[in-house]
Amino acid sequence: MHSKRTFLALPLIPVEPAANKAKELKHLLRNYRIKWVDPESYHLTLFFFGEVLVDQLAALKDALRSAVDGIPAFSFALTDPGLFRRGREPNVLWLGIDAPEILFELKKRIDREVAPLGFISNEKLFNPHLTLGRFVPGQTIKPSLNRALTISRFPHPVQYEAKEIVLFESRLSSRGASYYPMETFSLRSENN
Repeated sequence: MHSKRTFLALPLIPVEPAANKAKELKHLLRNYRIKWVDPESYHLTLFFFGEVLVDQLAALKDALRSAVDGIPAFSFALTDPGLFRRGREPNVLWLGIDAPEILFELKKRIDREVAPLGFISNEKLFNPHLTLGRFVPGQTIKPSLNRALTISRFPHPVQYEAKEIVLFESRLSSRGASYYPMETFSLRSENN
């Protein structure tokens, strides 16, 4: 049976503030081996579904429509860079997201609506962030890494408007993942 690797995300438009911060960090962290995310692929993941059977997609889209029903568009901000660790090693380099409570409510509704279809969130705690890059395993955290994170803070948060969420197909190749929008779900505007 045919399946598609899928995830639900909040796209980041425009990408320039995050891309410029990634460029700055690339320079500061040039002694680390990092697989950088293509700025055109920047997004805030709300749910990674993995392989979804094609005949399940209609039910999944219906569940997502139900989850976003009545959720208003909202503002959020990009904040300072940070790091997820794997033990003592650096793992993921990210930009923080200063998110309103409505984003957490949206995440809860998504989790609740897709659970009957067999999609269970493996996240214990939703931690909104924008992945800039992934460290190649086997590296250690040096003072230069912490210094780079401190130096490259935003002078002020960069504001964004969330007006829609997108169900993406992720196609893997030797060059990495490419993302293709499958369905867009609009958040309620003030005029609706």
